[in-house]
Amino acid sequence: MDTVAGRRNGLRLKLAAEPQSIKRARDGVAEFAERVGASVRDVKLAVSEAVTNSVVHAFRGRDPGTVTVEARMHEGMLLVVVADDGIGMVPNPDSAGLGLGISLITQLAREVRFDSDATGVNVSMSFEASEGQR
Repeated sequence: MDTVAGRRNGLRLKLAAEPQSIKRARDGVAEFAERVGASVRDVKLAVSEAVTNSVVHAFRGRDPGTVTVEARMHEGMLLVVVADDGIGMVPNPDSAGLGLGISLITQLAREVRFDSDATGVNVSMSFEASEGQR
């Protein structure tokens, strides 16, 4: 199911919601972040957290679906969107996690937006990029 579409000005990954996809998403976006002069460390960590949340939480009680990761320059910033077609952001009382992923994302990215409904979650993150300052 994995598809990769690379563009000179962006990247789009359509991945199966499985653990291996976390590394694929992280590595793909990190390469693009490096090209545009964004903090590779911050972008990698934020994308890892967002994709991990999708893989672990988005498909509870149903078959895994798809996680889409897009990265592009927008108004001088690196914009990364991680989206899934899961159940949306709903409490998980059975989770053994500490719930630090969202707060970590908000600390790493300049701006973050979480959109959730019954058809999935979109996490939009923006990062400073030197390409946008030229």
